Formats: sequence, structure tokens, C-alpha cells
Amino acid sequence: MDQTEAAYRGAIETLRRCCRPAGLIASGQAVGHHQLWARDSMITALGARFVPDETIQSALRVSISRLKQGRSPTGAIPNFIDDTTGRSNFRAYADGGLWWIVGSVLLSPDAEGVRGVLRWCEYQDVDQSGLLSMQEASDWQDLFCTRGKGLYLNCLYVLALRAAGRLFAESDRDESARSLERAEQVTERINALFWYRGDGDLVRHISHTFSTQANLEKDSLGRRRWIPSKRCLIEEQYYLPYLGFRAAGEWFDSLGNLLAILAGVAGQDQTGSILDLIARHSLDKPPLRALTPVIRPGDADWRDYYGVTNPPYHHHNGGVWPFIGGFYVAALVKAGRHQAALRALGTLADLNLRGGFNEWHHGETGEPLGAQDQAWSAGMYLFARACVGDRGVELP
Repeated sequence: MDQTEAAYRGAIETLRRCCRPAGLIASGQAVGHHQLWARDSMITALGARFVPDETIQSALRVSISRLKQGRSPTGAIPNFIDDTTGRSNFRAYADGGLWWIVGSVLLSPDAEGVRGVLRWCEYQDVDQSGLLSMQEASDWQDLFCTRGKGLYLNCLYVLALRAAGRLFAESDRDESARSLERAEQVTERINALFWYRGDGDLVRHISHTFSTQANLEKDSLGRRRWIPSKRCLIEEQYYLPYLGFRAAGEWFDSLGNLLAILAGVAGQDQTGSILDLIARHSLDKPPLRALTPVIRPGDADWRDYYGVTNPPYHHHNGGVWPFIGGFYVAALVKAGRHQAALRALGTLADLNLRGGFNEWHHGETGEPLGAQDQAWSAGMYLFARACVGDRGVELP
């Protein structure tokens, strides 16, 4: 049995250990994350939906139903549902509802539920820019500095809007058209504001936060504006990780850039630039480090709350996440880089077998860290394997 087949079987066993009557928990071992997480379960579903196992399929459907039942009065899908109390938690609130849309469209279509989540999302476009805003540390990087308008969040928004358009097409063509039109508008805004051209100029990425934009060098009273200087990855071309108030993140966000490819935000040339950057900075050995360069004490994006969890090359701060590796394989397939995708799948299989489908690994040493038998590590391996086998990416 080769490594990819062994990893396939191991991934299914990991998913079975994560199944409960109340849904799919994030970790299948005694020590781990035993809550029903929206993003974890729905990302897992991308690959788990292909497994002909009723226990797994039932856990996914129950997850969709329970997450909907746990919504806030305003329509927000919870970050997670506590396994002991059954209460919904909304702290890292930003992306769970969008993943719920994707997962529900794939497995348990619910037009009423999708409408409610999209309505809540519209309220997050606080400045009418067309893009969603978020508080710091409120998406999957729930102990990290991403804030304002996040790249990952808004690329996921495009994916969810397209999923909604597919769902609504069965009953209301006008509603479907509105969702698809919104997806195109968000795509345009992401490309206008987030794509960094390798020219050292950050002005156009933050000018939308100026009160008056007619003169980018001076304000309406003639005062010279403060403009940040690019400090890292100056000659690279990629999507910036977030846009804050007169500030922009400068590191390369792996998951955000991969979602830009998979959601159809990135064009052919942009896709090539992103994948070449990943290879050039060795983020794919093993697949895939969450970001580069890592954030260090004294950097603008360093936070004291990183503590022991997010020092350099740990967790969100440059750790290796197998589930992101699954998105990487899929992006290679979508870009037509099939041999590279096949090699990356083998590397991802080795990583998962070595760590027991661990949550994350040290970004330099590769040491398995976090919880073992992590559902989305297994689910995204299955998704990557399906993409390579089909030579295509099946997303709504």
C-alpha cells in the first residue's frame, strides 16, 4: 500500500473518531477540541462528503442542522457549539456562517437558512465598500492580528455567494442573479484593493480609509498624509492579508491567497504569481506553512496575547497546517499544475501519517503539535485526493 492510499484509509478512520450523535467534533482523541465548530466541520465536509459511510454523512448533516439551530437572533452562525452546555459561542464569529453556506449547499440545501446568513453578512459591510469587515482575531486565525477587511474572509464571501447563486437558481432566477452579481462585485473590490503589484506602493491599498481621496498626498486642509512604507516581500506580487485603518498587513497569507485562486478571484497571471511565491519561499515543504514572513516581537502585527501559542513558526504564526495543504493541492489542480499537485499530495500524505492527522506542525522542524486526529486535516486530505483523481476541483 502506498502512502497516499494509507493516508486515505487513515483519514476515514480519523473522521469516524470525530463523529458523535450531536455532529462532527473537531478532534477525535481524548485530548483535543470536542466542540462542534462551524468552520472545522464545514471545511471537513469538502472531502468527507465523498466517503460512503453513513455514520460520517449523518454527522455532517446533523452538524449543519445544529449550527443553524444555534444561530444568534440576528442570524449569525456560531463559531462553535459547546459540547458540555450546548451553548453557542460567537467570539471568533466572522467566517462560520460563510462556511455553513458552502457546506449546506453541498449536503443539505436550505434556501431560508442561506438567506438569513447572507442578510447578516450584508450588515458587516459597515462602510458600504462592498467588502466584509471583521474585528481582530475573529476568523479562523482566532489568536492573530487579522482585522479590518480580511482577504481570507472576503474570498470566502465570494465562494459563499456563488454557492448561494447555485442554490437559488433552482427556485428564483432573480435571486440567483443577485447573489452572482454580488460575488462579481466583491471580486472586483478584492482585486482593486488587496492585490499588491510588487512596486513598494501601499497608498492605493489604504486610500479608501482617507476621509477625502481626491488628493492622496495631502488632506483637505493641505496637511501631508502619513503613508506607510513597505517593509517585507517588497518585490513579490500577491494579495495582502488584511486592510485596516490606514494600515495594511504585509505578510503572505497562504490560505487567503489559495482561496482567491479557488474562488475564482485570482486571474491566470495572479494564480501563477501566488503559486510561484509559495514554492520560492518553501511554504510547500511540507505543505503548507500558514504565512511568511513570521511575525516577531517588535513587529507592528505582534501581540502580547500571542504568548506561548503564536511565537514564530507556531500555530497561526507560520505553523504548518495540513488542512491548508489540502487547499494547496486543490489550487495546483485548478491551475493545471497536475504533476506538482500529485507530488504535493504525496508530501501531504506523509505529513498526515507522521502526525496522525495532527492539527498543525512546527513551521521549521515539522514536529506535530496541537490536537491529533483533527477532522479538517483528514477531510481536506480527502478533498485533495479527490481533486487530483478527478483532475478538477468541485466547489459550489
